[in-house]
Amino acid sequence: MKKKIIIIISIVLILVAGGGFFWWNGNQKDVKELNKNLPKGVMVVKSLFGEEYKVVNKIDGYEFKVPKEWKGLNEIEYIPERSERGYSGDSINIEGKEGFGRVAGVDRFRVEGNVSLEVWAKKSFEDFGLSGEFSQGRVGQIEIVKTQEKLHFGGEYVYFFKKSLAIYNITGPSEEFIQEIILNGKW
Repeated sequence: MKKKIIIIISIVLILVAGGGFFWWNGNQKDVKELNKNLPKGVMVVKSLFGEEYKVVNKIDGYEFKVPKEWKGLNEIEYIPERSERGYSGDSINIEGKEGFGRVAGVDRFRVEGNVSLEVWAKKSFEDFGLSGEFSQGRVGQIEIVKTQEKLHFGGEYVYFFKKSLAIYNITGPSEEFIQEIILNGKW
């Protein structure tokens, strides 16, 4: 009798484990599709339960959550480090599935020494022929410099912040989503 119970429990456990694997695999299809063209070390991760998405960039050492209102990602593009006009940086561009303002670009630039964030932001805009009125502020505990580029970016917002020897700039049409990305990131 005990042997039959053990066999039945084993069969049930195998069925549950197999079903769980197939459920998980089906739940991760969109992430697999997004990750297929990304380099090793850059990936989109989806929570096991719920619909929380995160972009993890192990190559450049940061990660951030995708705004929940976007309901995931349609596209992600990684642009490896490149140099132009004296700036060296890499980028991730994302597009959410749903909602207004569902695009963002995250650029990371290497800097040396103690660089003023505001001076760096203004100079980078000048060097690339962009324009904007700059202001300083905070997003959570992070000091930021922000502007709205109306001439070339169609009114998109650009937030700059500094962590270690890197300056990040996040560009997008929604200040709310940019702030959410900054707050929910590990920079």
